[in-house]
Amino acid sequence: MDLRGVFKGYTIYWIVLLITFLLIGNIYLIYQNSETIRRNVAIYEEAEKIKVNTTEVIRNLHLIDMMLRSYALTNNNDFLETADSCIQNKDIIYSSLENSLHKQGYDMEKFTSMREGVYKYYTVIDDMKTHLLKGEKEKFSEILKPDPGFSAWTAFNSFSKDVNDFENNIKQQAYAEYLEAVRNSYLLQIILFFLAVPTLAFMAYHARRDFYLSEKLRQSTEENYTIVAEQNEMLERMVRERTKEVVEQNKMIGAQYEEITARNEQLELHQREIEARRNELGEQYAALQEANKIIEQQHHEIQSKHDELAREVERQTYDLKQTNLELIEYNRSLEQFAYIISHNLRGPMARLTGLASILEMAQNDSEAKSIIGMMVKSTHDLDQVIKDLTMILEVQKTGSQMLSEIKLDALVDKATTILTAEIQETGALIKRELGAKSVYSLAPYLESIIYNLFSNAIKYRHPNRRPEISITSVRENGYTRIDVGDNGLGMDLKTYKNNLFNLYKRFHFHVEGKGLGLYLVKTQIMALGGKIEVKSEPEQGTIFSLFLKNA
Repeated sequence: MDLRGVFKGYTIYWIVLLITFLLIGNIYLIYQNSETIRRNVAIYEEAEKIKVNTTEVIRNLHLIDMMLRSYALTNNNDFLETADSCIQNKDIIYSSLENSLHKQGYDMEKFTSMREGVYKYYTVIDDMKTHLLKGEKEKFSEILKPDPGFSAWTAFNSFSKDVNDFENNIKQQAYAEYLEAVRNSYLLQIILFFLAVPTLAFMAYHARRDFYLSEKLRQSTEENYTIVAEQNEMLERMVRERTKEVVEQNKMIGAQYEEITARNEQLELHQREIEARRNELGEQYAALQEANKIIEQQHHEIQSKHDELAREVERQTYDLKQTNLELIEYNRSLEQFAYIISHNLRGPMARLTGLASILEMAQNDSEAKSIIGMMVKSTHDLDQVIKDLTMILEVQKTGSQMLSEIKLDALVDKATTILTAEIQETGALIKRELGAKSVYSLAPYLESIIYNLFSNAIKYRHPNRRPEISITSVRENGYTRIDVGDNGLGMDLKTYKNNLFNLYKRFHFHVEGKGLGLYLVKTQIMALGGKIEVKSEPEQGTIFSLFLKNA
């Protein structure tokens, strides 16, 4: 038995089996790489969140200090309420920062030292607030003279630098793991390429050789048919001639009958030999037919593989087209966002430039102080625009955050709790009919969406009737649909539909607003892979329909 022939015959199957195992390994590595990337993205985002929370500590402290000073100058209770709100939020900020740092293994003694240093200044703040409430502004000023907040700022500044270094180190480790995962994926893809290409070439070569052999067999069969036909014709002609000669010899010589009979026997023997050869040719023809069937079967298999590859190419082409459409939409959003940045930053910057020019021409300190006040207001406007744009960028930076099951009843309860003061002030009635009890989504985004829609329903209520807000949920066509309706002022969609979800677009001007809420709602629902629809009639109310894909 020729072992080399057997090995060559099964080589292609061993190679295909090897490629199959490599593909399985590739799928496993892709899954592991995806998990590594997801985990590193989560670590990166947690590090960024900790940095923001760290900054929030000193920002909250600065804001309290600023509000107390503003109240001391103007006696405006709004500043005092803002300071109280910041003081109430300090424990939430420190608790969130403490939990995040503890999870990452940070040295909590440094955190405790910073918190104790900052909390000492909160005690000073309480004393200053007490003197202000009693009208003792001189004592308030005496407390401020030695700058009691410097020690708190020093403790925080050292802590902030240490946290930034710690988080940057965590991010660098996560990025190194990500690069290692990508490198392993590239290496496996290269190995698969160098195995798959020679295998396909080998199969193509054998397919071409099979087609060549099939053609040779067909030509051989046709040649055999021609030879048999010619031999039959020749034999028939010989028999006719021989028979004619025998008849003539019978007529001429009756005595040669025995000789003629012997020759006839020879002719019969010759015919039997021809018949045997004809049978042999028939068997060869049957073998050729069987070979043709095998070739046709192989052809069908090759055609099937070709069709399968064509379908795969078509699927990948479709995926590529969908990706291109998504990129076009994303580029359009970037262009709009760039226009908004240019437009909204130009106004405050132009005012600052103009006021700076006027300040140079100020005639006295009073006029200069007034111009500086207007410049401060323009600076605050510019800061608010930057904060709005930063918040929008954070929404668009969804990444690969994990979805979780969100109970809609709890979601509505949280929104109504936040809006308790507004609901009690307006007597708003909240109705709920939640056919779908839960949905898989990102909790912060969905909470923000429901809060904004509830807040708008109360803010733009009808002055002549009690506000009524309804929220319903149902599952349909692979989506969970959440409808939030109200009986408020409504809108003329024929006029405003195209600008409804644009940034800084407002349609009612009797109450304060920035035109940011609906833009955030649309941005967040798109980031969740969903969509939003709206129905509204002036003086009747509005219904917003949210569509979230089922898990």
